[in-house]
Amino acid sequence: MIKEGGCPLLFLCNLMTISFEEYMIRKSIYDALDFNDIRKILQEKAPSMLSKKMAENIVPETDYLKVEKLLNETENACICITEETSTPIGETHNISFILEKAKKRICLIPEECIDVLSSIETYNKMYNYFIGERNLKYPYLQVISNEIVPLNELVEDMKKVFTESGEINKKASSKLAQIYKEKEIIKNRIRREFQRILQDSKYETFFQDRIITQRNGRYVIPVKESFKYKFDGIVHDSSSTGQTLFMEPLFSVHLNNDLTELEVAEKKEIKLILESVTNSIRESADIIKNNCDKATLLEFIFARGNLALSMKAKRAALSDGTEIKLINAKHPLILKDKVVPISFEIGKNYKIMIITGANAGGKTIAMKTAGLFCMMNQCGLFIPADEGSVLPVFKNIYAIIGDEQSIQNNLSTFSAYITQLSSFLHKASKKDLILLDELGSGTDPVEGAALAQSVTEYLSDKGIVSIITSHFSEMKKLAYEKEGILNAFVEFDEKTLMPTYNLILGVAGNSNAFNICKRFGIPEFILERALELKEKSSLYNVEKIMERLNCEIRSVEKERKDLKNSIDEADKLKLNLQNEVENFYKKKADILEKARVEAENMKRSVRVEAENIIKDLKKKAAKIEKETVNKDVTSIRNRIDGINIPDSLNFRDSLELKDIKKGDNVYIDTLNQDGVVNSISGKKITVICGNITVTVDFRHCFRSHNIKTEKKVINKIYNPIKSEFSVQSVSTNINVIGKTVDEAVPLVDKFLNQCFMAGVSPVQIIHGKGTGSLRRGIHEHLKTLNFIKEFHLADARFGGAGVTEVYF
Repeated sequence: MIKEGGCPLLFLCNLMTISFEEYMIRKSIYDALDFNDIRKILQEKAPSMLSKKMAENIVPETDYLKVEKLLNETENACICITEETSTPIGETHNISFILEKAKKRICLIPEECIDVLSSIETYNKMYNYFIGERNLKYPYLQVISNEIVPLNELVEDMKKVFTESGEINKKASSKLAQIYKEKEIIKNRIRREFQRILQDSKYETFFQDRIITQRNGRYVIPVKESFKYKFDGIVHDSSSTGQTLFMEPLFSVHLNNDLTELEVAEKKEIKLILESVTNSIRESADIIKNNCDKATLLEFIFARGNLALSMKAKRAALSDGTEIKLINAKHPLILKDKVVPISFEIGKNYKIMIITGANAGGKTIAMKTAGLFCMMNQCGLFIPADEGSVLPVFKNIYAIIGDEQSIQNNLSTFSAYITQLSSFLHKASKKDLILLDELGSGTDPVEGAALAQSVTEYLSDKGIVSIITSHFSEMKKLAYEKEGILNAFVEFDEKTLMPTYNLILGVAGNSNAFNICKRFGIPEFILERALELKEKSSLYNVEKIMERLNCEIRSVEKERKDLKNSIDEADKLKLNLQNEVENFYKKKADILEKARVEAENMKRSVRVEAENIIKDLKKKAAKIEKETVNKDVTSIRNRIDGINIPDSLNFRDSLELKDIKKGDNVYIDTLNQDGVVNSISGKKITVICGNITVTVDFRHCFRSHNIKTEKKVINKIYNPIKSEFSVQSVSTNINVIGKTVDEAVPLVDKFLNQCFMAGVSPVQIIHGKGTGSLRRGIHEHLKTLNFIKEFHLADARFGGAGVTEVYF
């Protein structure tokens, strides 16, 4: 293999142990496909040194399930960043070397302990963050955080030792607290004694300044040099001019000595405290290291999420084959106002894409974009392309990019290229991606073109997904002739003599060498002579034919796009019309239903009012002929019952006879009620609706909207003495045993009216057997009520001759 040195490059993307030479080649191809630049951007998004290291060393995975897991993690992070008010990312440090010190029983300094403490607090925060509802919302992050072991006790113990500013707490131990207390007492005594001397009039001229200061850890007073023999004390320092001596009064020597002893004791106690903290960290070192690894991984995942959001990148769908489909893909390192989106699809209908066109027109960028996006995707990174983009998981990515000579190995451009090509061509498979820039260049054009065609045919026959850039007309011709090869070119604006960088599929492009030369100032007479020589070339006619073919293909492609746009617009209009129709019928149904409900309520109100009037009439009916009163009452009721209220519209799905089974819930349109199928006889269906059983034709059965039919009637014996009826709570029974006919009829009348208004049917009148006079009187009254469909004595199991069942 060729070593790094500006030569054509080869990349083998796998996770095997690699040699130094292979490592250098991998590093070079990372540079060539701009992957190292993506790594650097990812490092900037990583919050800690450890997560930055992970970003620096990220490599593409080759296992489908691992890639899918990485993408799921990144997706969870993106959702968390955008939807949550906070993230679990906090302050962490590279504490690996600190843990190693602790394991070796080397006492940690306070700064190291604080780094460990702040890191452990962040680990605990990460663990707690994904407990509860977030557990289900971010399952891939929760799996990682769940492996963190909270160390709450260690955190609490360390917080007792250190203050928020990172200093040793004066109350870290009882002995340390006592030392600080004794030190404060001695300092106060020293200050009092010094103040007494400073305020003594006989020493007034001795002092340079009336202040108390420290030298060598001892309290001193600034004394004028001329009074050093008149002031009893020990000299500890002097000013730069020598005019001032810093002297410790003799009376305070023992106090300063005591203070020094306490400071020594303080340092010893602090060391013991730090050793205790170090021992606690040592005992939990393995757990802390595991927590550090998991926290670093979470930081790295959130770095991937932040990278995706900053690039406005989307998750590519994973292909289980070799399909590459990029929709408006934008190279992430080109400025947003300069980048031109590209869209193409290979690996499915076409295995090979040959990109032609002008130099510096974007051929290599299009190829590098595909290679870079495959690498990013296999690292769990999102790509700056539209939704619907698809990328596979390649086992290997081979690429040759560049045209400089290999000076180190004394190889020409062509020799270096062929050396690289021969290193992988024989072992490449359908699971690989091959990127070849300017295949066959650097040698005799005829031989180079033949070699390029031969290699392309070989790759096509093996079904290896490949992207090849070329200027050879033979390669353009090959794409038209051989199935499975797609022509594409980067567009060149002949008016402005500038490339547009648009990638056009299905068409071969011209190199536009003469136009480019003209733009860069090559003399006109030279270009005219070159054009004459070109026209004499044996391939000139082929170029003209392909140019006409390209024009026709472009015209057809334009018509196809216009037709697709028209179809899309028609589909959009059709969908809008369907939505409008649905909204119209929905509004219509809502209006009719509202009117029906209002009419029903109005009818009930009228009936209630009528009953009140009837009640008043009956009270005054003593002097009026009874038969006339009943006739008028019946007439009033008939007029009320005759009010027509439209039924609600039925939008339910109809049922075929074969689809109806015993026990099914069905809707009966003639009753406007749900029920349960009891039996099926031919085309007749027997349905239980509440307390009634009906037999209907199967065409009146529709699919029920209710999973289970609810029983709406409250079964209880009505006691007219204790309470009144209400529409919301209606009994299906009334007991009038012991009443006379005249007493029972008003109660029965009111009971039946309430049940009728509530829609309850059938109902039972319990009158007992006795002499039968009460039963006959009630039956006679029932015959006068036209809202009663039928009535008969109940089954023997339910009271027989003592109970009358009434149907409305």
